[in-house]
Amino acid sequence: MAETPTLLAYLNGMPDVESTYPVLARVHARGRLKVKALVYSKLLRKERRLTEAFKAHGFMPQPASKLRMKLLYQRDIRRAGAVLTIADPFWDTTTRKQRGSYIRKIGQQCIYLQHGAYQLGVNGPLVDHPQNYYSQKLLFWEPLGENRALFTPDVPEKIEVCGFTKQNILPPATWGPELADWASRYPRRLLVCQSFRWGGGRYSADHIQHFYDLMDAMLTRHPDLGIIIRSHRGKVRKNHRALDKALADKHPNVMFSHYYSGPLAKATIHDAIDLCDAMVSPTSTTVLDCIYCGKPAAVFAENVSVFSELPQIGDLAGLEAFVASIGKPNPVMDAVRARFGNFDSNLTRAAEIIERQVLGA
Repeated sequence: MAETPTLLAYLNGMPDVESTYPVLARVHARGRLKVKALVYSKLLRKERRLTEAFKAHGFMPQPASKLRMKLLYQRDIRRAGAVLTIADPFWDTTTRKQRGSYIRKIGQQCIYLQHGAYQLGVNGPLVDHPQNYYSQKLLFWEPLGENRALFTPDVPEKIEVCGFTKQNILPPATWGPELADWASRYPRRLLVCQSFRWGGGRYSADHIQHFYDLMDAMLTRHPDLGIIIRSHRGKVRKNHRALDKALADKHPNVMFSHYYSGPLAKATIHDAIDLCDAMVSPTSTTVLDCIYCGKPAAVFAENVSVFSELPQIGDLAGLEAFVASIGKPNPVMDAVRARFGNFDSNLTRAAEIIERQVLGA
């Protein structure tokens, strides 16, 4: 009897965990493939809830050192039937790109999983010419539309649609008295996300200033509304550090979700969503995170079509109207969930696609 092929994945950080672990756990539970996931041991120390979460979901990745993750990867990749990744071997620009180079060198099979609602190389142009992919199979969240023009002619036939598969697996966080006191003073709370790590590209200095002017006006006009402002993954950068401080000094009803400091240190996006009634965000996967948690979301008006059916926030009037609508029936949110699919069915569909690809069935 032939040996059961192994599906290999590397969980370098939380983006890999959030995007690929739910799919890996579903493939593991179905039992048609062996699943081997290597999780960076440093990540387990940083996010101590992960081990509990892995146990609860019935699939435990193997802790791996930095050496094994970044340098001694050849044997694991060589022995696998396929590698599941969120970074195609042609386009990985991270410090792990040497693994992609090795995958290409030995001709190993690779399966690519979309991990962003608005993602360059999926529904936005990554390069100024038709893009190819090394991966033999691509799992996208939605059928191809205008983005078909982004790819070389061979790519569309590699694509299969699985629907939205990113999921929070962590148990709820516990917070200290400072956050509890702030939350008790502001029982109505709005999460506002920003992504100004792209200050030199997607966003200009004018965009950043407009955002902070809007927050200042909203906080001033609605002193009973608590607003949590979260930068991308809670990272603080020089293009908004001083602006954060100015808002915090002026408004007691603002709280910042900074990963390395403050009452919300170590919070994930889902931790922040849990604390709030609704969210406003750039066009991002955080929008789906919020809507799939059963809470309404709006997007900033950026002329990006991914969530064109949602409220587009460009000024104070639009933001106030969205906040006033919180708690009212909103069929648009149901329509978004229908568009991206039932989560449980999506995971099964993704697992079936992977199994067919690896087993050649």
